[in-house]
Amino acid sequence: MTDKERKKVYNQNEKHLEESEELAEKDPNTLEKELEVLRDQLEEEKNRHLRTRADFDNFRKRMEREAETKRINAKKEILLDLLKYLDYFDQARKQVQDPAAAKGLEIMARQFHELLYKHGLRPIECLGQPFDPEEHEGVGYITTEEHPEGCVAEELCCGYKLGDILLQPARVMVAKNPE
Repeated sequence: MTDKERKKVYNQNEKHLEESEELAEKDPNTLEKELEVLRDQLEEEKNRHLRTRADFDNFRKRMEREAETKRINAKKEILLDLLKYLDYFDQARKQVQDPAAAKGLEIMARQFHELLYKHGLRPIECLGQPFDPEEHEGVGYITTEEHPEGCVAEELCCGYKLGDILLQPARVMVAKNPE
């Protein structure tokens, strides 16, 4: 309620009070009617106050949800960019012939994994699991007796999640029974 509205209600209440004093001298029933009017006005103001308070609480909660969504989206974008470099590490480790260089790349990759894990990035465990099109990107089939048919037999590229949000699906080969 603004100051202007409060003054208006206060002035109305003052006016009613003066009128009720004048009328009280004349008619006791009028005083009761005026009292009832004032009670109704008070109840109306109370309800208006409660609605305003509820509106503000809803606004605050909506702003908190929006801020959290923005925070998660920003984190998601950064982690998606960093995942490219994680793939570069994995590719480089496969190509390097020098054992000392391979060990150095291994250490750097492990530290990079730890950094991403610290910020909520989790790899998707998929080897031997049933193929899930929501988490896996099937590249093809591989004939094998090692895994049941329809399960992931080989992981070509690791998938990652941020909490429940899929950032990158795992690229996999699905097991197929030899026939």
